[in-house]
Amino acid sequence: MIYLDNAATTKPAQDVLNTYVKVNQDLYFNPNSPHKAGLQAEQLLQQAKVQINQILGLEDRFDIIFTSGATESNNMVLKGAAYNRKPYADEIIVSVIEHPSVLEVMRQLEEEGFNLKYVNVTKEGKIDLEHLKTLMTNRVGLVTCMQVNNITGQEQPITEIAELLEDYPKAHFHVDAVQAIGKVPLTFNRVDSMSFSGHKFNGLKGQGLLLVRNIHNLEPVIHGGGQEYGLRSGTVNLPIDIAIVKALKHAVQEREALNSRLRNYNEDLRQFMQNYKGVKINSPQNSAPHILNVGFDGVKGEVLVNAFSKQDVMLSTTSACSSKRGHLNEVLLSMGISESRIEGSIRISMGDLTSADDIKGFKIAFEKVYEEMKELLKP
Repeated sequence: MIYLDNAATTKPAQDVLNTYVKVNQDLYFNPNSPHKAGLQAEQLLQQAKVQINQILGLEDRFDIIFTSGATESNNMVLKGAAYNRKPYADEIIVSVIEHPSVLEVMRQLEEEGFNLKYVNVTKEGKIDLEHLKTLMTNRVGLVTCMQVNNITGQEQPITEIAELLEDYPKAHFHVDAVQAIGKVPLTFNRVDSMSFSGHKFNGLKGQGLLLVRNIHNLEPVIHGGGQEYGLRSGTVNLPIDIAIVKALKHAVQEREALNSRLRNYNEDLRQFMQNYKGVKINSPQNSAPHILNVGFDGVKGEVLVNAFSKQDVMLSTTSACSSKRGHLNEVLLSMGISESRIEGSIRISMGDLTSADDIKGFKIAFEKVYEEMKELLKP
């Protein structure tokens, strides 16, 4: 099998699995228990946060909250920041290129009375900074933007947005860094919060992180025993929280080497597919290296995914969180791509385990699938 759906999920690294099992076996105690074993578990939990601080070079600028993944992290911080600011800053800025775990939260907040503003997107799939400037007011309490788009791989101007927000101290700036971690450098300056999901960088499913610069500016949306600074009550899942440190360390240490290798694969595939009529690259040229979105104008994306599956090549149409909803992808629509090309778009996403042999195998499968579909393709 050739697995090219790494933007949906990655294979857990063996040392991550080993750590998860070992902590379950040897330190299964509740970190909130007052006895010696519980205190030992609590100490390990705090050591994990120290390690994360060091791995990411945070310099104690952020509090670290363990979550079940980016969906929970995004919900927690976006609602928490919005509710905290509602009396004096009830405007929120977002774009249609965000992941459903952000967009659906925004739509819910709009129903609750917040004033939602959508910033324009350029034809390259990047936030329009000039339009963003026109949307900013002193009533803006929340701005959210992903660092790397999960559909096209386009990197967003996080640094430029952060600089713009310097003049608007009421605005909380959240960055969804799910597709950025381990692939491109992270940006922390003037960022107020950032979310990660372990299973996107060879960790486990149900494993996530939320970095928050000032937790006192968030209202809790989960109530209970007061764990995780009172923001994420519930018995701490120590084994999964410790295991994510292993995945994070590997992702950060190997980022540059992985970026270089995947960029070579990405460029190789771009040049290869240029030779086929009716096949168009949707991802911008300078996007993150691990995602390549390709349009087959005249063929349904689901048909293509099934055809590649028969060749033992696993890829997807859009994100796994929205691919079964049956509507046109908002990210590609915002870029001005034709509806027929969007309907025929697939996403190739590579990862740590992608090899040169996988790329060769994909090319062979591609030629077979193309031969089946070429009569349907529009020139």
